[in-house]
Amino acid sequence: MITATLAEYIAASETHVLPESVREAAIDHIIDTFAAIISGSTLEAGPGAIAFVRELSGKEQATVIGTDIIASAESAALANGMFGHADESDDSHGSSVTHPGCSVIPAALAIGEVQGSSGAAFLRAVVTGYDVGTRVAAAIGGGDFMIKYHHCSFGGIFGAAAASAALLGLDATGCARTLSFAVHLASGSTCWVRDPAHIEKGFVFGGLPAHNGVKAGLLGRTGIPTSTEPLEGVPGLFAGYAETSKPELAIEALGERFEVMRTAIKKWCVGSPCQAALDSIEELLRLHRFSADDVADIHVTLPERRVLIVNSKVPNLNLSHLLALFIIDGGITFASVHELERMGDPRVLSLRRRVRIAVRPGAHRREHAVITVTLRDGRFFTKNPQTVRGQPEDPMSREEVLKKAEGLIAPVLGQVKTEALLQALQDIETLPDIRALRPLLQLQ
Repeated sequence: MITATLAEYIAASETHVLPESVREAAIDHIIDTFAAIISGSTLEAGPGAIAFVRELSGKEQATVIGTDIIASAESAALANGMFGHADESDDSHGSSVTHPGCSVIPAALAIGEVQGSSGAAFLRAVVTGYDVGTRVAAAIGGGDFMIKYHHCSFGGIFGAAAASAALLGLDATGCARTLSFAVHLASGSTCWVRDPAHIEKGFVFGGLPAHNGVKAGLLGRTGIPTSTEPLEGVPGLFAGYAETSKPELAIEALGERFEVMRTAIKKWCVGSPCQAALDSIEELLRLHRFSADDVADIHVTLPERRVLIVNSKVPNLNLSHLLALFIIDGGITFASVHELERMGDPRVLSLRRRVRIAVRPGAHRREHAVITVTLRDGRFFTKNPQTVRGQPEDPMSREEVLKKAEGLIAPVLGQVKTEALLQALQDIETLPDIRALRPLLQLQ
């Protein structure tokens, strides 16, 4: 009954009465994801995605954010999804190892524009997409699935498909068809980790699942007959990955526990394993006011898998570079963590040579960085954070979310349009038609 339960939940999206805390969290994630998409449209993934959409866009249905293009729903979702995960700015869901915003929100926007959906319906569909996508990803195995088989871009397509089906107004049968098509369209390989530029991930986490989720919803609307239980049974999605799957997680506490509340918003526009160390260095600098010249040694320990990530050649994933940059500049910005030339700055390199990053034996793969800073005068300070700002246990305030978003959006759209967009997103439930956002999302 897994497929039927999920299908009924999606079909009832329009009637869901969301708790106030869930509504507010959803608005925060919508703001954060739009900011990630807008800033991501200017990064390396942007030109290729834009060229692809210009050539193959088809009908003029939906907004390609940060451009002047109106494209087909599928093409717009593809481009916006790639923009959303072109960087390390978007949200993340720990237990499912997914980035729900960059797939669910582009899909919901594309179908919402096709349908002329209200802002309130858009918000409910986004919550539904987070609920379904993260649960399916966790049920198929989460991190174990990623290591053993593919990557949890699988979760993204089910979230995007659920949001699409909800906005298309499909009944439970149509939603079940959508899930069946999503099973066939689910794809993804961990080969993306071998991309040294770390750009392919934008397609894997955002573009592909958003595009295929929209396609699954549109196919579900056609009435084409499909299997009625594509997730459970043999053959079925979960049976195909029996070593890691826990099918019961797909519907666990559905309608009672809202996954948007368990999704993190990044305080820093850098890789997740770097967040805790940057929180720590920010606090240590505030308390002890030392400079780069004062530092004798910085020792950071992390779980083995996280050490592999933070030794990247990409500046906003390289922890030793980020720590050196933070201490020298007194902080980091979106611009500074993307300045590749700073990786060759002699002063930064000098401090980086005093940073040691090591595996912490016995650490669980999702544990945070433990950092010890030793100064030349013999003083030393250790931070062992149990939470990270922006994670569900320590959520960012609306003011912090808006400040981060403004910093990402204003350089692309300008201050006046940024302020108007952020206000519109905060008031999204009052919009009679989501297409009213289009002038605020595009370059003129």
